[in-house]
Amino acid sequence: MTKTLLIFLLPLFIFGQEKKIIKLNYPLKDYTGTTKSLEVIDLRKNKVFRNMVFRGKYYSFSFPTNDLSADIENWFEKNNKKRDKGTNDIVLLIENLAITDKVKNDEIYCVLDMKFSTFLKKDNGYYFLKRYDNVISFSTKEMGGIPDLFVDNTQKVLQNLMFSTYRATPSETVIPMADLYNYEDILKATYPVFSNSKLKNGIYLDAQSFFKQTPLENYKIVRSDGDVVKAIDPNDNKIPARKFFCYVESGKACKNSQAGFLEMLHDERGFYVNANKFMLFPEEINTSSAFFLFGAVGGIAAGIQFSVKYNNALKDERYPIYIDFLTGEYSFVK
Repeated sequence: MTKTLLIFLLPLFIFGQEKKIIKLNYPLKDYTGTTKSLEVIDLRKNKVFRNMVFRGKYYSFSFPTNDLSADIENWFEKNNKKRDKGTNDIVLLIENLAITDKVKNDEIYCVLDMKFSTFLKKDNGYYFLKRYDNVISFSTKEMGGIPDLFVDNTQKVLQNLMFSTYRATPSETVIPMADLYNYEDILKATYPVFSNSKLKNGIYLDAQSFFKQTPLENYKIVRSDGDVVKAIDPNDNKIPARKFFCYVESGKACKNSQAGFLEMLHDERGFYVNANKFMLFPEEINTSSAFFLFGAVGGIAAGIQFSVKYNNALKDERYPIYIDFLTGEYSFVK
């Protein structure tokens, strides 16, 4: 009732509207010189952004011409005029891009939801390259300048995605021309972790080895006071625990994180840990929240204030945070 009343009363406090344009002015040049073309496919059901409420104003968002596919393709072409030596035809899927607001515990949050994937297009189909899949939510009470932050970082995320795409190695699995939109299910079926009834025990140094179920051979876990500290092989070669992606013991997987090893659980959506963003990214406690969008902007500040906030984060609400089986990164999608 309180949430409904708050939403109903919001228009009484709105005194203006401001338009924000995602201008796509950041450099998008392919310095590898390998890309011949970029095709953008917009899969959004609603291709018009909703208005967002932020501190007494409505904010509307748009791209330069309101044709997202054409705007991004023009952005690429403007930055890559000489492509005569390029051979790669790239496809960018816009699977989700939405800016909204919601009310939680009588507090307004602004939400940016982005999911983009890139593929190499060949004559016999598509090959996965990279993707970004994340939902970012900021409290309007605690964070200023959210509309500008969303505008700025939408294009930064796209820029970073394209830069990594230019240099990415295509997946080995071909996605048939007619099945591009079903790529996730097709690729998931190629990973043994989703079909095996039991996980293989061992040490995994990266996400791909875990999802492919190929642990390091002949390494055993070493503990000290009950904590996993390293792995060792018969030749006394050692790998410190901080270099693990995860380990599996007695069929139970534990993911390495800045909060220590967290149990990896599994449901129909995939593998996840029960945590929160401050547990996994304590850097954000002492840096701009913009860190959460595209990477850390500073180190962890030492001191009592950080310790108190981090300890609070460890006790705070936890929720499933999924691990993207294609990238190994966290997807904060509730």
